[in-house]
Amino acid sequence: MTQATTNLDSAVRAFYADLDANDPDAFDRHLAPDAVFAFNDVDPVTGVQQISDFVGAWKGSFKSVTHDLSGIAVDPGQERVGVEIVVAYVFPDDREVRVKGCSFLDFSADRITGWRVYVDTTRLS
Repeated sequence: MTQATTNLDSAVRAFYADLDANDPDAFDRHLAPDAVFAFNDVDPVTGVQQISDFVGAWKGSFKSVTHDLSGIAVDPGQERVGVEIVVAYVFPDDREVRVKGCSFLDFSADRITGWRVYVDTTRLS
C-alpha cells in the first residue's frame, strides 16, 4: 500500500474553493485525466473535459453555485474523502436556495479519480 502524499482535507478544500471561484483551470489542476464524475442519478461522465462541460452546463443555469463544506471525513488508507455540503444556488433573479448534500472523492497520485455528488435538487425547480 502506498502512503498518500496529499493532505486530503486541504486538497478537497482547495478543489471546492476553485470550483466556487469558477477557476477555469480547476478541473485540469485537480482531476486525473480519466476521472469519473457522478451527479445524483445522472449517468457518470469520464474525463476532465467532459466533467468540465457537465458541471459548466449545470452551473450555467444559475447566477452562482457555492459550497459550504460543513464536515469532512478522511480515510487516508483508501485515499477517500466524504464531505457534508450545503450548496447555495443563486438564480438569475437573485433568489437563493440552499440544499444539503454530500460528496465523495477518491484520490490517487495527488489527483481526484472519482467524484460523486448527491444533493436534493427538488427545491430548485
